Amino acid sequence: MQKIITNIAFLVLLCTDYSFVYGQDSLSLTRYDPLFRTFKKTEILIGISAQQDGRNDEGSLWYAEIGMARSIHIGSRHGPASFGMYVAEEFYFGSNTTVYGTKIGAYTHWLFDVGLAMIYYTDFKKGNFKIRPELGFGMGALRLVAGYNIPTIDNKAFELLKKNNGQISLQFLIPVNKKEEKETMESIFR
Repeated sequence: MQKIITNIAFLVLLCTDYSFVYGQDSLSLTRYDPLFRTFKKTEILIGISAQQDGRNDEGSLWYAEIGMARSIHIGSRHGPASFGMYVAEEFYFGSNTTVYGTKIGAYTHWLFDVGLAMIYYTDFKKGNFKIRPELGFGMGALRLVAGYNIPTIDNKAFELLKKNNGQISLQFLIPVNKKEEKETMESIFR
């Protein structure tokens, strides 16, 4: 009987004492907390990539990359999340030929990065269009992804890129213009 009276008293105290129920209100996150800030950025993309074929006939082809990106970075309780689109140019300077790859891509990441790129490679004699799904690691201004170049049109004509289907890329996004959005996470979910 004493346990029942103690439990009822505790329940009454819990229900009537407002300050006790909300005792940790000062620790709660508010809409002005810097954790929930959203930014739109214009960035310069700088990267390096290595293409490898499965049989190692040609060896690795090392590409330098430069381009422009537009992205949205959102802060949350679980860390920053990003979504971006970019236009870039890949360059391979070989001893016999130079290959240029014009690329359009999109990515999203919150530690785990998922992206898709479409690239047209050319040496101004032959061309090859590839679609590359990418998976890897990404956070903020860094992406480290591995992708598979899916051959489409004129793959057999471009002998240098015919078998190079695997690619690992490291990209840095350097902000040029950064604008904070006034809309907060709290107002998004209303």
